[in-house]
Amino acid sequence: MRAFRLLPFFFFRELILFHTTAQRLPVMKHFMFLVLAVCLHATTLSAQTVYEIWFNAGSVRHHGLILAGPANEAWQMRVKYHDTARNCNRLIEQQLRAEETSLGIRLYGHSVWDVANKRQTLDYAADRLYVYRDPRGNMYTRNLDEQGISSGVVMKAVEPSQSREKLKEFGW
Repeated sequence: MRAFRLLPFFFFRELILFHTTAQRLPVMKHFMFLVLAVCLHATTLSAQTVYEIWFNAGSVRHHGLILAGPANEAWQMRVKYHDTARNCNRLIEQQLRAEETSLGIRLYGHSVWDVANKRQTLDYAADRLYVYRDPRGNMYTRNLDEQGISSGVVMKAVEPSQSREKLKEFGW
C-alpha cells in the first residue's frame, strides 16, 4: 500500500524530467499540460471517500451517495427517491458542510438542486446527518431534515473498487 501512495511522486518526478527536455519543443509543452491536468483530475476523483446511505423520510425510502471532500471540508450528497406527489423518481444533489459537535460530526446540507431539471428546488428539505459514537465505540447515524423529520440512517463506506460504479449510478 505504501508503494501505491508513492506512485504519484515517481510519476511526477518522471514528468519533471520530461519537462526539462520538452522546453525545446513548444508543441510538447501543451501536451504535457494536458497530461498533467488529466492526471490531477483522476487522482482527485480516486482520492475521495464515498459513502452509501439509506434512510426513510416518512414513508418514502431514500438511497444516497456521499462524497467526502478534501480534508473533510466540502462534501456532496446525491439522493434518489420516488416522489409520490409527482409520481416520478428524483435525483437531488446538495452540498454538505462538515461541522464537529459535542456528540460527533454533523453534515449540514445546503444548496439543494434537482439534478434532472438542473435548477434549485424548494420542495426538498435539506438534510442534516449526525454521525456519532457511543462510549463503547458503536457508530450511529441520524438524519434530521429542515422540516424536522427525523430518521435513522444506514451508512457504509463504499469499497474503492466499487466507487466508480456507484458514482456512475448516481450520475457522477
